[in-house]
Amino acid sequence: MNLIIKVAIPGPLRQCFDYYSKECNLNWQQGMRVSVPFGSRKLIGFVLAITKVENNVDLKSLKAIEKRLDDKQLIPQSIIDLILWTSDYYHHPIGDCFQVALPKFISNGKQSQINQEIFWVLCSDINNEQNLGKKQQSIIKFLKSKPSNKARQTELFTHLGQCRSSLLSLEKKGLIEQQQGIKQDDINSQISDAISLNDEQQQAVDTVWKDDQKFSPFLLQGITGSGKTEVYIHLAKKVLAENKQVLILIPEIGLTEQFVQRFKQKLSAHIVVLNSSISDKERTQAWLLANEGLAQIVIGTRSAVFTPLPNLGLIIIDEEHDSSYKQQDSLRYHARTVALVRAKKQQIPIVLGSATPSIETLHHSQKQRYQILKLSKRATGANLPKIRLINSNGPKAADALSSELFKAIKAEITANNQVLLFINRRGYAPVLMCHQCSWQANCQHCDAKMIVHQHRYQLRCHHCGAVQNLLTQCPSCSSADLTTYGAGTQQIEQKLQGYFPEARILRIDKDSTQRVGAFEKIVNEIQQGGAKILVGTQMLAKGHDFHDVTLVGVLDADQGLFSADFRATESLAQLITQVTGRAGRGKKPGTVYIQTSQVDHPFWKNMIEHDYDSAAKKLLQERSDLEMPPYGSLCVIRSRAKEQEISMQFLMDVAEILRQTEQQDVLILGPVPAIMEKRAGYFRSQLLLTSKNRKRLHQLLDHHIDQISALKQIRKLKWSIDIDPIDLL
Repeated sequence: MNLIIKVAIPGPLRQCFDYYSKECNLNWQQGMRVSVPFGSRKLIGFVLAITKVENNVDLKSLKAIEKRLDDKQLIPQSIIDLILWTSDYYHHPIGDCFQVALPKFISNGKQSQINQEIFWVLCSDINNEQNLGKKQQSIIKFLKSKPSNKARQTELFTHLGQCRSSLLSLEKKGLIEQQQGIKQDDINSQISDAISLNDEQQQAVDTVWKDDQKFSPFLLQGITGSGKTEVYIHLAKKVLAENKQVLILIPEIGLTEQFVQRFKQKLSAHIVVLNSSISDKERTQAWLLANEGLAQIVIGTRSAVFTPLPNLGLIIIDEEHDSSYKQQDSLRYHARTVALVRAKKQQIPIVLGSATPSIETLHHSQKQRYQILKLSKRATGANLPKIRLINSNGPKAADALSSELFKAIKAEITANNQVLLFINRRGYAPVLMCHQCSWQANCQHCDAKMIVHQHRYQLRCHHCGAVQNLLTQCPSCSSADLTTYGAGTQQIEQKLQGYFPEARILRIDKDSTQRVGAFEKIVNEIQQGGAKILVGTQMLAKGHDFHDVTLVGVLDADQGLFSADFRATESLAQLITQVTGRAGRGKKPGTVYIQTSQVDHPFWKNMIEHDYDSAAKKLLQERSDLEMPPYGSLCVIRSRAKEQEISMQFLMDVAEILRQTEQQDVLILGPVPAIMEKRAGYFRSQLLLTSKNRKRLHQLLDHHIDQISALKQIRKLKWSIDIDPIDLL
């Protein structure tokens, strides 16, 4: 008897591959990893099916499994099913889906055992410690102070210094013994008292908990500062009491530390973190602890949605509207969509939290597919900040700073308050131009301008990462009269430092937070009141709780009002609501100044009144009129190649293939060049598919995917299918 093993291989091929094994006596299971020959290479694959065949079946066309890497199923069936669904829905190669969903060490075939560490345990009551040395007495005293008279060796070394010889001496005397245990952070034994919930928060917790045994999606819509995190904590406490696990998704790595600390302070639980800021080794350890049911709460960014949790009882998605939940390369999945599918498959509740829900989520709530839970007041009792519009074409103190905002900043600094200035543009200036011949610094690899980074005396492309030295004369006419136009975070920081030399100014953007732990250090300084003026990008707009910030200034707020992106106005409304919500969260009242050249634009009326719902209602009507999401389904097929003609010709051939099927329900538009056609040396094109019938769109792709994959140009370019794209740019 032989076995045929169906294996998913990482790579661009949209199929699984059959191998054979003569090891019928072994307990083969789905979810095991295997090493297999693939062409001239050896790859790590994932077992999806096992079929027994008679010895007389001809297996000459199949290659043999080289090695089985696991003794038992490593990837549980629930995660295999979720990955299979993801591959099918997003029309992405199944092997590549496994690689995206798993930690690198797991997908690369490295050892999958939970790390162990040494513990020391007191064997019996010791009444007479006089005969022991001072170091030994300190060890005994320390062990007696610990729960179960047990402590990890690293903990002993931290508190008592290097004491290995003393530990071994005590072990010889039979007073203590050495044990191996799972390496895991200690549970916080000093839990702070839970904050009493207000009526709205308590009602939200009670409503979710009524449906804890079935799939129930909830939208927790609370204004900024309304205490959504406290609702999450109380729900998690109930889930833990049932010996179940909680999965919490957050949009930004920068929010992780603050989020984890709040949960550790309030809950006696093993909490692990999964995001790209931790090492591959730490990520694998956290994944394995979750898989064994030893991690009770998993807090992570997008890819954490695939974490195996055998006793999963609740999924929470904080800031569910955030675009970072959508993967923008390789497997272009949306973590919110995958999480909803996972909750449905496992029949558990899922809570989507946001002050500014996505248009799709609001639509589902209106259709009563999701139950909506409202938090209409700030948990601290603070009032929402007053919002004022400033005409950015009026009197100015600096290029990007109006005189009125400057005076307001000066008043708050004098009163010893904190000020937050938001501008969604890092660097010093977005344009370097010759005053004589109008030459501009453009990227050689992209259809984009090079950004001036004066601090490092560089020009940088924020799209492909190209870097060059800052020029001192024009390469076209040799003039030294080079001028910068526009302002970024670095220039705002520099100008303000000149105006307020005594004030501590912090810049928070991608450039200032590159070092490990830099962002957490900055946030800690802000919370302790060490900085008076904060200048930052979107990193500051989400989820942070700065109680001394009384003034928020939004600079260059017009981006999104006239964009070609159909989601631009929605994104702008969400961003403005989120960033203005940073003001007045403590006992001091807050004020927001928004600089715009379009002070009479109707969009601002809803923002001034803190009325996101009305703005969203108008956007829903616009989407309905245009049959755009959520009233229609979109798919973008993208290609990029070194030669423009190859990229466009490929999509023209794809369009021709798709049009072979008479499908009135699916409209095929294009192909056309991308708005930024050249990026990182590649010419980009796209083909848009739109339909009111989601099922028809998927059927069309399924019917022709093999034919498209067989096109000759495939080897000369890179292409992708983007289901439910968040932008069309």
